[in-house]
Amino acid sequence: MISIPVSFLLAAVFLALGLSVLFGRGLSRLSRTAFGVFFALLCVEAGLVGLRFAYGINDFVALQRSLPVWIAPSLYMGFATLGSRENSMPQSAIRHGVVAALLTLAMLFPIPVPGYVDGLIALSFLVYGVLLVRLWAGGPDRLALAPTGQARFLHRLLAIAIAIVFATIATDLWIALLFTMQMPESASLVISYASLAFIVTALAIAVFAARQRVPRRKTEKKTPPDADNKALVEKARRILIEQNLYKDPAMTLTRFARRTGVPDRDLSIAINDVAGVNVSQFVNEVRLEEAARLLTDTEEPVTRIHEEVGFLTRSNFYREFRRRFGDAPGAFRKKAQPSSEISAR
Repeated sequence: MISIPVSFLLAAVFLALGLSVLFGRGLSRLSRTAFGVFFALLCVEAGLVGLRFAYGINDFVALQRSLPVWIAPSLYMGFATLGSRENSMPQSAIRHGVVAALLTLAMLFPIPVPGYVDGLIALSFLVYGVLLVRLWAGGPDRLALAPTGQARFLHRLLAIAIAIVFATIATDLWIALLFTMQMPESASLVISYASLAFIVTALAIAVFAARQRVPRRKTEKKTPPDADNKALVEKARRILIEQNLYKDPAMTLTRFARRTGVPDRDLSIAINDVAGVNVSQFVNEVRLEEAARLLTDTEEPVTRIHEEVGFLTRSNFYREFRRRFGDAPGAFRKKAQPSSEISAR
């Protein structure tokens, strides 16, 4: 049997993830706060589970059993902040907080129904799982306030979060059934393995985040691009360069669309129609083109260029540059600069 204190290791993992989100770059302060609350709740919940099942400390059972109805809303709010304007978030947070508070109060009533509390938790996770699915179904551009370079990655992360939510529902119901059948040792074993699975999943997500990739450009188009869309995309490209928007790694679809003078959705549709890519990929292509120009026309260090054109990390810049031009930035510069000197003579 795996030792129950694995829950404390899980709590440490959640704490580390929460701190990395809070002090990370790219996401807005509102998004970082929402995700920070989510990981903080997970950290406390895992710690309380460890106290209960590892050391038989049951003083915090009521708190430990009520926290999950706050965890699901905080996860949803984290992703929702990437798709809604900040002025609508306080009201939304209040609404979801009221629902969580009502569920917490409902748990305090001594309802003599087996699995009553577990049913409320499962209901909360099910509702927010559905809301997350609806958010995911809108595609990467539904996360309009996400930094353009991270929208697709966050959309994939949302899919993983949805899978975890529904896996959690199944696991919690299984544990509740084991307790109902008077099998606490089996329930403890399931909790141990579930905690271990969460640790592995968290590490996998961390690796996934470090190795995020942008899909190849789509080349097939069902119909010729609309002339108005072509003009809009050319305008958007010009604004990106002339106003140096591409240099901002935290630039969002909403800000980009506002500068272009059209609604978010219209800009997204036009770019997809003309370029066959989403907004994030379109902005990255402009960044790569500007990086290639700087490598050819200047002597700026590569490390400075990747920051100047808006890439958050050196590894992501190198990966995307090689994908686009077939060479690493240094090799590209060696090939490009001699030819430029010859042509200038």
